[in-house]
Amino acid sequence: MKSKLYILILTLITFGCNSDDDAQQDTNATLNGPWSLINVSGGFAGVDNDFEIGLITWDFDTDNLQLTVTNNNTEAVIYDGLSSGDYDFQVLTTTGEVGYLVIHNHGINHAITTLTATQLILDEGVAADGFLLTFSR
Repeated sequence: MKSKLYILILTLITFGCNSDDDAQQDTNATLNGPWSLINVSGGFAGVDNDFEIGLITWDFDTDNLQLTVTNNNTEAVIYDGLSSGDYDFQVLTTTGEVGYLVIHNHGINHAITTLTATQLILDEGVAADGFLLTFSR
């Protein structure tokens, strides 16, 4: 009986360990780098549009405060974010630590409601008929 128990424990230990368990994971939440717009929701019309990863990308260069948007969407939608081009931006924070993305010459400030290593959610004022933009890496 003891030998079966030892075999069971040895089997669990052997298969319970994985070589990628010790792999370092990128868990830093940063705006820098490329993001794919995957969903736009809200607005007066109640928009809820999904987009394929890579179709619409926003690439943030936080060193130079430059945003490069590549918008390859050809579908007729009410709103799919910014048009392709380069934009100057800055991130402002308030005392409540809420971040705001200000894109110059765009006219809309985006509240950064979620920023993780893999997800970014920008609120253009969804409570006032604006849009909620969800990005993924």
